[in-house]
Amino acid sequence: MKRWIAIVALMLAFVSAAFAGDVATLVNLGFSPDSAYFMFGFYGLDVSNGKPYAEVYIVDTKRNDFVPAGVFKGMYGAELQPGWDPAGGFYKLFSDAAPLARKFKIDHLAQGRLVYLLVNGDAGSDILSFKDFDTGAQWDVTLKESVEDKAGSISSAFGLEVAVTTDGKKASVKAGNPAIRRKAIADYTIREIIVAPDGKTVVMLIEKLEKNASGTSIRYMAETFRLP
Repeated sequence: MKRWIAIVALMLAFVSAAFAGDVATLVNLGFSPDSAYFMFGFYGLDVSNGKPYAEVYIVDTKRNDFVPAGVFKGMYGAELQPGWDPAGGFYKLFSDAAPLARKFKIDHLAQGRLVYLLVNGDAGSDILSFKDFDTGAQWDVTLKESVEDKAGSISSAFGLEVAVTTDGKKASVKAGNPAIRRKAIADYTIREIIVAPDGKTVVMLIEKLEKNASGTSIRYMAETFRLP
């Protein structure tokens, strides 16, 4: 048994050296009954220091911004053990966010309707064209990103152009803010597109590729808007 644990530890060390970063696990935590608020989070293991981390957010979907005090972040000091699950950090942080979730009436079972999902391992595209088979609507989405690398200092921004055509009627929306530049973010990818329970509010969960001195990491953010 001791030999097996030593082998596992060696393999983990090798993986950490080969990839000095991490890929967070994304979690949809639901909408309020009126779709005015959305909650999501993610968690993982920061292999640069071996510590579990978690982040939870409550978003005002009308303002496309966090509610007051709606950002929760945690980095935990527990050491990795064989069979250990970093989701424990997420559960701990979720309990801290639960009172605010109740205030905004988040229903964790009301997770909206998924109309687009990028499967893990697939390469994402900045141009999406797909049909919503539940409604027959045609979706065309373009993510326009701008990345600058000045003397090794990376910053980036992005905007979204969305067109939804239903029964020959086209509704167009622009989202995101190209004026906001984010440090250390080298790429953006659309991970999920969710239509809220009201059928009008849309949440796009965007994957961010972050590059810094410790390596590369994947984190997530949300963009929200309403269809006309």
